[in-house]
Amino acid sequence: MRSQEDWNKWYAQPNPWGTEGSDKDRVRTQILLEHLGRASFSHMLDLGCGEGALTKAVSTLSQHTIAFDISMLAVERARSRFPGIDFQQGELLEVVKRPDICAIPFDLILASEVLYYLQTDEERHDAIAGIARLGAPACIYYFSVIVTGASRNRRYFTHDEFVGLLSKHLSIIDGFASVAEVPVPLELFLRLVPSRGTRQQILRSWTASRDPRDSRHMGYLAVKRGVETPLVH
Repeated sequence: MRSQEDWNKWYAQPNPWGTEGSDKDRVRTQILLEHLGRASFSHMLDLGCGEGALTKAVSTLSQHTIAFDISMLAVERARSRFPGIDFQQGELLEVVKRPDICAIPFDLILASEVLYYLQTDEERHDAIAGIARLGAPACIYYFSVIVTGASRNRRYFTHDEFVGLLSKHLSIIDGFASVAEVPVPLELFLRLVPSRGTRQQILRSWTASRDPRDSRHMGYLAVKRGVETPLVH
């Protein structure tokens, strides 16, 4: 995993990926909120919160929210943007071992677009095992990962690989495309659509029509092993 110094350099400017606020980003958040439905939570934990946009959107379902990121710059920016949320600096593999965090009865835990930055199998296993040990008995866990497999610069997961790894520690109750890959003709067409709402509706309809396993980004909801599946819709 990159060091804190590396991530601070990455966050030297806001929105370093350039994706926050995009149609795909908004649709990805909408799809997650739809899968969580009318559920409400007492304590939410977000691991790898970045500048806090997803944290803020999902925190509307929770009475208390704590969020961590390895980059202090990202945390400071998140605090400035969303002062009602407890943003803290911390590295995932260390946070999941902290006694004060282990003692909180989280009933919703997010780890979105963060686990593939852990490059070794041992780190990935330790991260998911540590996350699975957190939370109340009926806690719901949300994971979002890229499932394209190996690339030139980073080893992402495959769908089957991540399901296998996650299933060692938790029971998966749902898997869905965050946003399905968009072919070039559709991408070009969307650029011509002036209405943001219409573009997002097209993206949502396209995603719903595709096989989730064809998606570059997958979302997974899980619960602790042996726990009766809670109603989240």
